[in-house]
This record gives sequence, structure tokens and C-alpha cells, in this order.
Amino acid sequence: MTTESTDPVISVTDLTKTYGDTTAVERVSFEVYPNEIFALVGPNGAGKTTTVEILECLRTPTSGVAQVLGYDVGEQSRRIKQRIGVVPQSFHTFDRLTVHENVALARQMYEKGRDPDDILERLDLSEYADTRFATLSGGYQRRTGIAMALVSDPDVLFLDEPTTGLDPAARQSTWEQIERLTDLGTTVVLTTHYMEEVEELADRAALLVDGGIVAVDTVADLVETYGGDVKLVVDPTEDQRGELEARLRSVATDVYQDDTGNLVGIFEDRYDAQEAFGQLLDIEGDHSIELTGAGMEDVFLQLAGGTVGSSGELR
Repeated sequence: MTTESTDPVISVTDLTKTYGDTTAVERVSFEVYPNEIFALVGPNGAGKTTTVEILECLRTPTSGVAQVLGYDVGEQSRRIKQRIGVVPQSFHTFDRLTVHENVALARQMYEKGRDPDDILERLDLSEYADTRFATLSGGYQRRTGIAMALVSDPDVLFLDEPTTGLDPAARQSTWEQIERLTDLGTTVVLTTHYMEEVEELADRAALLVDGGIVAVDTVADLVETYGGDVKLVVDPTEDQRGELEARLRSVATDVYQDDTGNLVGIFEDRYDAQEAFGQLLDIEGDHSIELTGAGMEDVFLQLAGGTVGSSGELR
């Protein structure tokens, strides 16, 4: 992952989108720089997709300014569309065509672009070139979508929830492919509700809640500023959960349940965390306890007052 301090390729100032009495995006401001992976992260309904669809020139902003590659999204959309790639969350293409045929068809839509065979090789799709799209796994279908977007050699690639619905192995494989994209000179903007995905991929991230941005920074600085110093992760048995949670809440700054059912306690001081570690160990049972550093889930808990579940809901 690489971030360069230079002029932004995307600049958004006070961007607002309303539908009647409903405000989907409110006064959103951020910048994206060349050759970085930038994440818009938040729960379902936070305004992530609306924001990127405005940047993709699919929706018109109600107010504010949004520029992509120096062009205004409202007045110069045609120029923008020629220089961006888009992989929507619900990606579909021609099921009966092979991977190579789909990518080659996408290439024909542009005056300039990359060799389809080169793109397939870079995304480890060459061995599936003659495979019909309909027979691919979800992970390889998503990867084919990325190849179709990259064949135009875009300056900016938008990925909307790129790993939603994928199993853990396919998600990890897709992450590896996304990490390679900046080697092509492509800036990546992705939306996601997976905090682990942000930690794995993003150089910088903007956290959205209820249509507004609550923080924008590098992932490392977000964790350092808002994540808390340390946390205890407790894997309880069901008959111990109540006692362990009560004990943890009595000593931790914040407590929440992660996607796997573990109890997570946040501590501002490592000494307090170590003391709590010893207290929880004294409770008899088969529970396990891990003392670890904070992450993006803790950042979101601090800034949004909740965590994001595996299906994208704020809880």
C-alpha cells in the first residue's frame, strides 16, 4: 500500500444528497490521493454507495462540490467516465461467455486500454480464461468483474463492497488481488463494512455514520487516536458468558461482542488490562483470553457508539 503527498485525484467538499425529506449524504468532505487505496467504511445506510455513485457520475449531488481527476461530476461527467473503472456490489455480466470473452468485450468499449491477456495474467485468471462466467465461484466472478473494469486502464477504480457474500478464503484471495492494483498505477476507492478489510487494504479511511463523515485519516492514526491502547478478547462458554461479561464491564472502558461471539473489552491503560486479564483467568471454566492491541472495530465503537455486524448492520 502506498500513499503519495501530491495533488488529489478526488476532491469532495460539503457534498450533500437528499431525496425529498431524506438526507442520504450530508456535508461530506474528503480527498483521495494518487496510487492509494482509500476506504469509505460504515454500516448499511451510512451513505457509502450514494457517495461513490455521485463520484461515478451515476447520481447528481444536491449541493457541494465533487471533482474526479480535476473534472466536476456534474458538468464534466463524460470525461470522468472515460477514465474510471467501476465494480458495483451487485456485479453481473454475460453468464454464457467465458472469462476472456467478457474481458475482451469490455475492452472493445474503449478507444484505449490494456491487453485482456495481460489483465488476466495479473489477476491470476489465465487458467480460467476459457471458463464460462456462470460456472465460476463467487470469488472468481468478482475477480472477473475487476478485470473487466481494469481493461480500460482506469486512473481510478471504484469497488463497492468488493467481498460481501464471499467465504473467508475467497475474501482473502480477493484482498490479495486488490492490493496489487496500485502496481498498475491505479488509485482504488472501495466501500466496505468489514473493519478487517480496512485494516488489510486501506492506506486511509473515512468513517461514515448516518450520511456524515466522523473521521478521515490513515488507518494507523485512526487506531492510535480513537482505538484505545489495548483490549481483552474473551471466548466464553455459554454458561460463563454472563459472569465474564459482568466482570469485564466492571473494569473495562467499553465492552462489545464481535462477529464471532467473543467479548471484547477496551482499556486505555495496559496495566489495567493486565489486571483484568488475571481476574478473568481466576474464573473457572474453559474460556480463553487474549490480550491484544486495538483495531478498526474499536475505532468505530468509539466514534459511532456501536459496532458493525457481518451483514452490515449497526448494533
